[in-house]
Amino acid sequence: MKIGLPRALFYFRYGQFWREFLTNLGLEVIISPKTNKEILEQGLKVVSSEICLPIKIVCGHIEYLKNKVDAIFLPRFVKLNRLYACPKMIGIADIVEMQCENSCLVLSPKISNNFLFAHFLVGLRLIKNPQRVINALQTAQVHLSNQHLSEQTNRVNKPKILLLSHFYNLADDFISRDIKDGFTNLGFEIVTKENLNKAILNRTDGFAQKIRWVYERELYNAFRYYLDKVNGVCTIISFGCGPDSLISEMMLSESNILNLPYLQLIIDEHTSKTGLLTRIEAFAEVINYNLNRQLTSN
Repeated sequence: MKIGLPRALFYFRYGQFWREFLTNLGLEVIISPKTNKEILEQGLKVVSSEICLPIKIVCGHIEYLKNKVDAIFLPRFVKLNRLYACPKMIGIADIVEMQCENSCLVLSPKISNNFLFAHFLVGLRLIKNPQRVINALQTAQVHLSNQHLSEQTNRVNKPKILLLSHFYNLADDFISRDIKDGFTNLGFEIVTKENLNKAILNRTDGFAQKIRWVYERELYNAFRYYLDKVNGVCTIISFGCGPDSLISEMMLSESNILNLPYLQLIIDEHTSKTGLLTRIEAFAEVINYNLNRQLTSN
């Protein structure tokens, strides 16, 4: 049986786990290629223009896979750590089922604080052998323990930028490469929330306790952790993302209190490289001005 994994969204956090798990069940795993313009254009044809860019992209990957495999594997994330996923992430499985209605099966185990058990149930559906499913899960689990790295120490004397966005944005070069290159080419060191461990990202102190979206809490906790360790913050937000827009306003307010430069980049399929680089260059000038003023005042 051929089973497809779209190289988008949750793939960038759980992809290795899924590939190991499904392969050990005896399935042939087919992974879509890296996001490119053609994949995005395919996604744009099948979803509403009001849907956020990551959802458009994953639908393009589904279009690439659906006639090449017997089934698509795309879990429905509802809750993790007793916090909700974004509503669009909860509903993406329904969109994909409509896409694949006449092409292939869609396997979308519901994950609601039961990550491993949901995978056990879908494994039983595939091979009807409980012990083999358990063995496959145990073998694949090593890839869950390395979701986040420990904080990296700064070994170079460069100004630091906190590049803050969801893992599925930063790990997809089609979305983030121009932004990353823009900062590094201007001499900045980039840090992200993926440099932090789970204990930091899952904190519940202060305002974080009020955040009910799992990945927005990660963003805010990373922001709080790095506040006094960076020279500026740049957030990447998909146009139409309600949860991100709310959390970003809170982070902007706190940055303004501390006079920490803050740049919000809102992206969709119409975002141009030139426009992004222009804003990044202007932001870099603000940071460099602040650094020079600090040096002269000392």
